[in-house]
This record gives sequence, structure tokens and C-alpha cells, in this order.
Amino acid sequence: RYPTHKIEDLRGNVNTRLEKLHNNHWDGAVFAAAGLERIGKRPKGAISLSWMIPAPAQGAIMITALEEDAYTKEACAQINDKDTETCTTIEREFLNRLEGGCTAPIGALAFINEVEKELHFKGVLLSRDGKKKIEISKKVPLGRHKYLAKDCATT
Repeated sequence: RYPTHKIEDLRGNVNTRLEKLHNNHWDGAVFAAAGLERIGKRPKGAISLSWMIPAPAQGAIMITALEEDAYTKEACAQINDKDTETCTTIEREFLNRLEGGCTAPIGALAFINEVEKELHFKGVLLSRDGKKKIEISKKVPLGRHKYLAKDCATT
């Protein structure tokens, strides 16, 4: 999107990344708003990049439990948000079908439009240098999303 800009590798937890931003002569850095908001460090002048599709399952919190731990599994079931589970499952399946990992330039965003009773999906696959991009956008009626990730990944 900005071919004249230089991209720097920014790794580490949120606090480490914020420190690197402060200690370098960069004009800015891209952070997930959910992560900054969760720890109360989202700057007042932060700009929302509505054109950017996040990494799959960004902002979702996941809890894992041992298969035999019925108590923990029941507690998790009570606080689970089914819509979030549906959307993040589709996003992660899209990533897996493209054989991507945590550093792959793949974005995915699924969300449910309650008014239209539809599940919307947007996906993007970029070349490592960001010069090539493949995008997909699809919506299906709620309940008809079983093959959505597969269809989008193979299109």
C-alpha cells in the first residue's frame, strides 16, 4: 500500500514493541488495537487502519484444557462466545489451508451480520515483499458456512 515506506521487523510482546518504537526513529508502528486496549496503552491519537485485514483470530482469547479435565471444560463452555468461536475457526482454517503460520503474510476476518443473517469473510494473501496480493471476499447465509474457509482458500 505504501511502496516508499521501509518496513522494519518488530518482534516481542506489546511492551517490548512499544519500547522499540520509542527508542527508534520510526514514524509509527502497527499494533492490534485489542492488545493495546487490553493493557490500557492505546494512544489517544491512534489511527484505525480499516483497509487492513488482521491476522487470523486476532484479538480473540483462547483457553485450552486437558481432555480429561471436565470441570475446566465446563467452565470454559459457559463463557465461550459461539459467534467468536465460529468466526475464529473459519479464519484459522483459512490460514491452515494456505499452509500459513504465525509469520505468514495472510490476513483473515470473519464476522456475522445479525441483521442480514449472513457470515461475511475477507481474506488476503500477500507475497513476502508485499508487492503481490490476492484477495477474497465472500458472504454466506448463517448456517451455510461449513465450507467457507475451504472455498475461499482454494479460489
